[in-house]
Amino acid sequence: MSRPEKEAGTEQRILAAARTVFTRKGMAAARMQEVADEAGINKALLHYYFRDKQRLFEGVFEGSAHKQFDCIWGCLKESPGLFDGIRSFVAAYMDRMIEDPMLPLFIAQEMNRDPEGLRPFIDRGMKSRQRFVKLVEDAHARGEIIDIDPRELLVNMMALCAHPFIARPMLMHIHGMNDEAFRRMIIKRRESVAEFIIRSIRA
Repeated sequence: MSRPEKEAGTEQRILAAARTVFTRKGMAAARMQEVADEAGINKALLHYYFRDKQRLFEGVFEGSAHKQFDCIWGCLKESPGLFDGIRSFVAAYMDRMIEDPMLPLFIAQEMNRDPEGLRPFIDRGMKSRQRFVKLVEDAHARGEIIDIDPRELLVNMMALCAHPFIARPMLMHIHGMNDEAFRRMIIKRRESVAEFIIRSIRA
């Protein structure tokens, strides 16, 4: 392995460790030593890659937010109609969360902690959200759906997608699920949530 490849691998290991620590403790309570321990490196090497906790956090959040928002919002740009858009949105959200189940909790924690500082990440999806509003308005004008505020519909979609991941420990305990059972439930919801939403708004 070349030196650049080795350094890139170490940096990714640090970012993965930092995301684990930040998710568990939050940005404010997390310590650099905890991240170093999680990554299996010494603190000096951690500071070689990331000078301070803020820069480390920005690296973690930028990577997570980029994957999250680009994956989810991007699908709305290509949808020819509202119902296709809803199905694509839910499928993309579920697929991304199956890949990284802790991501919604991490993003929610940090958006509540510093909403102004994270505004640029949120604004990445602005054009897609505007496209979604247009899809809702056009569908209503054609008589396909009930009169509903596009913002309310989008909140409902996001809530139905995100809640199982944010409440995962509670749901697994209540329903006696292991990790595989939880994963099967999410795969099933990948289609059932979209159809539930569509039925609730269809005229």
